[in-house]
Amino acid sequence: MNITAIIPARMGASRLPGKPLADIGGLPMVVHTWRAAHEHPDISEAIVATDHADIVQAVKAAGGQAMITGEHPSGTDRCHAAWSTIDQKGGAVLNLQGDEPFPDPAHIAAVCRCLQREEAQVVTARRPAEPGESERSERVKVECDASGRALRFSRSPAPIQGAHHIHLGLYGFAPGWLSRCASLPIGRLEQKENLEQLRWLEAGIHIQVVDVKGAEGPGSVDTTEDLVRVQKWYRAR
Repeated sequence: MNITAIIPARMGASRLPGKPLADIGGLPMVVHTWRAAHEHPDISEAIVATDHADIVQAVKAAGGQAMITGEHPSGTDRCHAAWSTIDQKGGAVLNLQGDEPFPDPAHIAAVCRCLQREEAQVVTARRPAEPGESERSERVKVECDASGRALRFSRSPAPIQGAHHIHLGLYGFAPGWLSRCASLPIGRLEQKENLEQLRWLEAGIHIQVVDVKGAEGPGSVDTTEDLVRVQKWYRAR
């Protein structure tokens, strides 16, 4: 089964506007993300879906594929808009976040393996929380049952007691399920936490979560401080 990576990249991020084009080692952040997907052996094709021509230009200048999809309320909606315009060939879709410029190849591989062998409709990943990280609202926590099926996502520490796990912002959609998820109306739980995956849970969709180790890379960029940290990591590397 072919797996296409679609990378949603929005220019007007609330915490860090323009961050897809933030410079990391002489290249825009989103180009690093596209390269990680393009070079991964489990990905057949990688495409950036965006709302801004400057992002398209930056990706194409690096030899990548990118397209304008207009305004969308969520990354999933943006991915679906791009997916609906290409030759899908019945494959699966990996939604890879454009604000993680150096995603761990092992994390991508784990989600892709699960997509290839499981009957889950959506696949995602989690890692153990680092000390103090569970208190940060931008780090989404996830709880699962014994089989790895997602039960809850929250910006608050969840569960209240016990080990916390950080949800990684990559999703694998089995054939047909990206369209299903994008067609759902905004849910009650989603409105409370501003997390679109709660919409899918509320609709009864099976989200399978794979456990992975902490990333080899520097993680996602949510704030200016994160960007500085990633830039320093890249220079040291």
